[in-house]
Amino acid sequence: MSPMSDPHYIRLGIIGFGSWAINAYLPAIAKSPDIEVVAAAGRSDSTQNAARASLGQKALITSDFQEILDPGVVDAVMIAVTEDQHAVTIGAALASGLPVFYEPPLSNRRDQLHLEIERLTSARQITHADLELSYLPIVDHSATLISAGAIGMPHGASVTMTSGWGPVPGSDVSLALQLIPWYVDPLNRLLGQTPKRVLVQDGAGVAGRMQSQTLVQLDYEGVRGTFDTNIRSVGELGAHITVHGSDGDLEADLFRGELRTRSRQTPEWRSASHPAEQPHAGWPGMHESIAAFIAAIRTGDETRTGSATAADLQLTGLAAEASIDSGTWADVERLQM
Repeated sequence: MSPMSDPHYIRLGIIGFGSWAINAYLPAIAKSPDIEVVAAAGRSDSTQNAARASLGQKALITSDFQEILDPGVVDAVMIAVTEDQHAVTIGAALASGLPVFYEPPLSNRRDQLHLEIERLTSARQITHADLELSYLPIVDHSATLISAGAIGMPHGASVTMTSGWGPVPGSDVSLALQLIPWYVDPLNRLLGQTPKRVLVQDGAGVAGRMQSQTLVQLDYEGVRGTFDTNIRSVGELGAHITVHGSDGDLEADLFRGELRTRSRQTPEWRSASHPAEQPHAGWPGMHESIAAFIAAIRTGDETRTGSATAADLQLTGLAAEASIDSGTWADVERLQM
């Protein structure tokens, strides 16, 4: 059977062929059978040359990403461009009707986000926000334990993240909006709900909206949540979730996949390991995220980071922006589907 006559064979196109596509997308794609990257778009000669070296001479390599957005060329598209290009590339991909895999945010400008959210939620094809941490096995195991009452009723929860990346000077969006999709969504999954309002205590000292540190308080109506991040940390890269319940506590090291729980009945910490697929393809959970997207292409079923989830997270980010401006709590706008 030829690839083109095989209903399981999928032709992928990649828009943006920098280090992220090479080091994260390609190794994860290679894990899935009957998948071929047949086209790539890059703005520079160096990215186009990298695509030719990786994909071979038969692949379509172009500087115009619109050439890839053709159902006659590809069955789905993955987007790995710089954030100033998110709105134009993601928007065009949504208009094409092809299944789309993309990196949030939908735009790097606050005044464009509502329009991009509307485009996303109006799209009828499969859309998949690449929120790798939401696909980690430890997130699923933790959510199952909490749902089963292992620590009683949750009353407090936090997610923390540290890195040495540093902020982007002159950014039009805050650190909270930038990172909420990746780090608040796993917390939402553990708690089984989304925050109703947010309050941001932001850092200072950097030109523009994005600072090195931010603390976001999250009101889950009965559960107090926080997102605390420092992207100018001298410590190691890491992300952790802690949930306190009426009957115990849960701690999850997201990157290492290490889980600890204790309860009134068993007050000593119990440990378990639920790591992501190794070796990581650029980031923990990338293998799982891309596998979910490919499965969705074949089944037509929405992934857990489909349009409704992604739009809600972007609206949570916009509420964080409103809180920064007002200095007080801001309600999260509810999505009208």
